[in-house]
Amino acid sequence: MNQLSDPPSSRTSNPSLLSYDTINENPLLSNFSTIYRIRFSKHHHHHQEREKMSDWGPVLVTVILFVMLTPGLLFQLPGRQRYVEFGNFQTSAVSVIVHSLLYFSLVCVFLLALKIHIYIG
Repeated sequence: MNQLSDPPSSRTSNPSLLSYDTINENPLLSNFSTIYRIRFSKHHHHHQEREKMSDWGPVLVTVILFVMLTPGLLFQLPGRQRYVEFGNFQTSAVSVIVHSLLYFSLVCVFLLALKIHIYIG
């Protein structure tokens, strides 16, 4: 017996069996129906809808890391007077290289290892 064709009251609470209809019946999950529809549905027409959605995860991660790792904005590594200086709004060639290596490594960790994806659309 297929649990997705059963009435909502007889369905189990296994999240891998959620469908778009199940989520919209629950007011707590209805706001996240787009994400759940992608994650839990195994139907082909839902895969086509995923292709229409925008993946903003890489954009947000790179912008946030770029701002946070701008040399001299929050911190500078190495600083002019000390090894680490906070909020001095100055930079040097060495700190630009160090911050760009930090930026590259953190972008790789967040996007390739952790696979952060934010679907909007």
